[in-house]
Amino acid sequence: TIGSKCNAGCNPENGICEKNGQCRCRPGWKGATCEQCVPFPGCVHGTCEKAWQCICEQGWVGSQCDQDVQQCSLKPCTGNSACIETGDGGYLCICPPGYTGKNCQLKKGPCQTNSSPCQNGGSCVDNSGFGGHSSCVCPPGFTGDFCEIQADICEPNPCLNGGTCRDNGLGYTCVCLSGFSGPTCNINLTSCSDSTCGKGGTCLTNTSGGIHCLCPLGLTGPSCNLHTHKPKPKARPKPPGHDHTPHHYNIPSHAFHKLLRPPERDLLKITMKETVHTSSPLVTRSQIICFVVLGLFTCLVILGTTGIIFFNRCEAWLANTKYSLLVRQQRNYLLKDTAGEDHSINIILPEKIKLTNYGKHYTSI
Repeated sequence: TIGSKCNAGCNPENGICEKNGQCRCRPGWKGATCEQCVPFPGCVHGTCEKAWQCICEQGWVGSQCDQDVQQCSLKPCTGNSACIETGDGGYLCICPPGYTGKNCQLKKGPCQTNSSPCQNGGSCVDNSGFGGHSSCVCPPGFTGDFCEIQADICEPNPCLNGGTCRDNGLGYTCVCLSGFSGPTCNINLTSCSDSTCGKGGTCLTNTSGGIHCLCPLGLTGPSCNLHTHKPKPKARPKPPGHDHTPHHYNIPSHAFHKLLRPPERDLLKITMKETVHTSSPLVTRSQIICFVVLGLFTCLVILGTTGIIFFNRCEAWLANTKYSLLVRQQRNYLLKDTAGEDHSINIILPEKIKLTNYGKHYTSI
């Protein structure tokens, strides 16, 4: 609320009166009396009547009033073209004869004025309309000023090594002579003969036109004319103390095995290793120690619990004993009489007390 000390004229809806008399404006308002509205952020050519509005000025449109309606004042249309404003910030150029484009910047050349003179799918070019005459860019297989001549694609002959060119309409195909291959018969297929790979080798032809030999076991080289060298086996050292081997054993063990099998075969050597598994005990020493420690800990817990229970029961028994003794003394005192007369007294004894209901340090009833 606005008090008497607040500045005069502070709008009660747009501002708040402070204790010092100043008028603090609410968001969206400004000024000494908070009467001026704040337009929407980014509003370029606009005003506001309420907070956060953007009312465009004359000649401007858009959500932020940043689009000039009078685009024709910038003369975007070239040449003698006429500019018309559309009302939504855009414009339209009315081009004179012979020009086209959004701003009438393109000239209608011979290709557009006289239509395309090119035949058989040729493309008409006229330097974007500024050329003096048009020309044609012909597709493959055609030639001439207007692509009207069908060219012989096989002239000159593109096939090599005596190949024959055949026109298939969209291109050509080369029929190669024997011993040649490839799109233009450019791959020389070298034929295999019986003498190409000697000593049992097999001759194979590559797809690129070359040949190579597949050699048998023990031979290598381009023509299978080289022998592969097998490493000689090393002699086994004799163990110490066995120098008394009989000298009549003249054939080594590896030579003896070679006599039993053909030299071109290899034996598969299998080495067997014996693994001895020692039986482990069911319970280890560390496990026994762990069990003993756990047993001692359990016994201590049981003894402690038993001692606490026994101590509580013993304390309650002592308290009840002391309570009975006090009741007996009080009864004897009431029955004592100096004249020796007999009296009849009814004594109502309460139940035994519980140690949890009374304190420990009582001395009388």
